[in-house]
Amino acid sequence: MKLKDVYKHILTGVGYMIPVICLGGILQSFGTMLGGATVTNNTETFAYMLYNGGSLAMSMVVPTLAAYTAYSICDRPGIAPGFVVGLLSVNKNIGFIGGIIGGLLVGYFIQFVKEKLPLPASLKSLLPLLILPIFGGLFSVLLMNYVLGPILGGLQQVLIDLFTSMTSGSKVLFGIVLGVLMGVDLGGPVTKAGTTVANGLVADGIIGPEGAKVCIGCVAPIALGISALIEKKKYTEEEREQAVSAIILGSAQVGEGGLPFLIRDPLHVMPATIIGSAVTGAIAMYFDVGSSVMMGGFFAFPVMENVWPGAFLAIGVGVIVTMIVLHFTKKEAKEGNPFEDSDEDFEVNIE
Repeated sequence: MKLKDVYKHILTGVGYMIPVICLGGILQSFGTMLGGATVTNNTETFAYMLYNGGSLAMSMVVPTLAAYTAYSICDRPGIAPGFVVGLLSVNKNIGFIGGIIGGLLVGYFIQFVKEKLPLPASLKSLLPLLILPIFGGLFSVLLMNYVLGPILGGLQQVLIDLFTSMTSGSKVLFGIVLGVLMGVDLGGPVTKAGTTVANGLVADGIIGPEGAKVCIGCVAPIALGISALIEKKKYTEEEREQAVSAIILGSAQVGEGGLPFLIRDPLHVMPATIIGSAVTGAIAMYFDVGSSVMMGGFFAFPVMENVWPGAFLAIGVGVIVTMIVLHFTKKEAKEGNPFEDSDEDFEVNIE
């Protein structure tokens, strides 16, 4: 097992995941724009149908990532178990990090079974269609319920408890911490720790944190997309091709639109997304930007409070700050796999 191969498998999963994010995010945003803050209550409307379809598509983002990460490793036998481990990751609220780790472990487990399982020639034909998917499915269930679920879920709960204890403190500090959490993994379990608290406060009539969340969710993808268009040498050709999509997704508050950039170069991208998101959260909370809807980005602005100048200023400054940090942290990109010439390969042999 080599680091450059692991990276390749993850990007295969990301490549299949991006169209699902685009579809889900845009449908949710259109539904919010047409249906307003009560879109989820009016279940017979066209706006609700759009929003609900987008929500279902977004629920398939992590399963798609996990399934095709596993597929990249062990071919078709990894797809069904990969979907299972991804769905369990969604069920346990551990996001794309659970999907990536789960997809990799499932893929390598199936590959190991494929190579090591002794079978008579008469049963070989059952291997890819029945035997390997069953072994992989059992492994997925055990992995999520006894390893990844408890570990990542426990970490997320600790973050939620810590963040909840801050709700009575300074609103600006609250916005900064919310931004930091959302800037770390752009939709992963750390993000969920912050958004869970913000979403819960809406039920209590406190809509400021939700307004900050809407603004923060726009910043990283928009900044990364614009940066890729302006500073082309710092991004691969594939990233430059994804720039416009990232900007559109960011405008619709789909933070996952920045994931391909983050996954490819986390050490240089994450500081920028964290700082920019923190600035956005602070400004949004200072200007009392409020939202009773949980999704939509710019499409939700008509039903939000203190949009001008608060929300526009928060997003604008956040994008600029993120791009400035990217300018100093990002280095000139190498086309292809950044680990291609790396000496950081490692071998894992299971006998």
